[in-house]
Amino acid sequence: MRRAGFLAALPLVAAGAQIVRAQTASLRIGTLLTDTFAEAYYADDMGFFAKAGLTVEIQSFRNAGEISAAVLGGALDLGAGTPISLANAYLRGIPLQYIAAGGLYRSVAPTTGFCVAKDSPLKTAKDFEGKTVSINGFKDPTQLSVIAWLTKNGADPSKVNMVEIPTVETGQAIARGTVAGGVMSEPSLSAAIASGEVRLFAKNFDAIAPSIMIVGWFTTSDWVKQNLAVAKRFVAVIYQTAKWANANQTRSGQILQKYSKISDATLHAMTRATYAESLEPAMINPTLALAAAYKFTDRLVNGSDLIEKL
Repeated sequence: MRRAGFLAALPLVAAGAQIVRAQTASLRIGTLLTDTFAEAYYADDMGFFAKAGLTVEIQSFRNAGEISAAVLGGALDLGAGTPISLANAYLRGIPLQYIAAGGLYRSVAPTTGFCVAKDSPLKTAKDFEGKTVSINGFKDPTQLSVIAWLTKNGADPSKVNMVEIPTVETGQAIARGTVAGGVMSEPSLSAAIASGEVRLFAKNFDAIAPSIMIVGWFTTSDWVKQNLAVAKRFVAVIYQTAKWANANQTRSGQILQKYSKISDATLHAMTRATYAESLEPAMINPTLALAAAYKFTDRLVNGSDLIEKL
């Protein structure tokens, strides 16, 4: 867990003899300590939150499901979450809504991949039948992408055992032989490849689409109604951060290294995340369509149903 607080020097507006001061707000934010989920760390470290009058406490979790539960339980104000978790909440009448887009998956520069041991004899998707592989969470995009990849490449997913392992632990699990393969994200992906623990076997998210939103920033509808001005400030900071991080990968990499403790070699070798600078339903609809097809959701949900327009 990381706690960070900044009190910014807020802009003052003279109105005759009066001075109007923007209200400072405190936010509890949940995310993962991976590059795709790391915008909040960048915004905090660069002082973007502070300049917007936001004092933040950032908490790092093991997976997106834990973040959703914390937001629903009131332990967090906002979190970084995946489309499937929000779609299932929507279908159950739970008012979780995206207010800003986050990290993207792009096939041309993948920050997530399915890995095997460096000396693994496995060559095809069908070779994983009868074996165990790891995903980052059940009923999440990593599991969906692996099932879709296995199916599209001639394997029967029902014959593959899946276990949940956080990405930071997956490299060692593969190297030990605990699992035959697993999904890994940056920076753990490049660190494990550089150490000789694993090699990249497949771009599993390509089975969903060549470009999709992996994560977006969400909260409850009630929280937005009660904190609309603060929500708008948060969204503005996220997109400011997205533009900055997309254009300043060296500096953002230094911040990621500061908190994730990755080596210089990993930082220089890793594929860096790209962040969305706006939020459109088309960015999440491919994931939602496949989620419905594979019964990860009870029925099809349109991305527009998950977006709160501020």
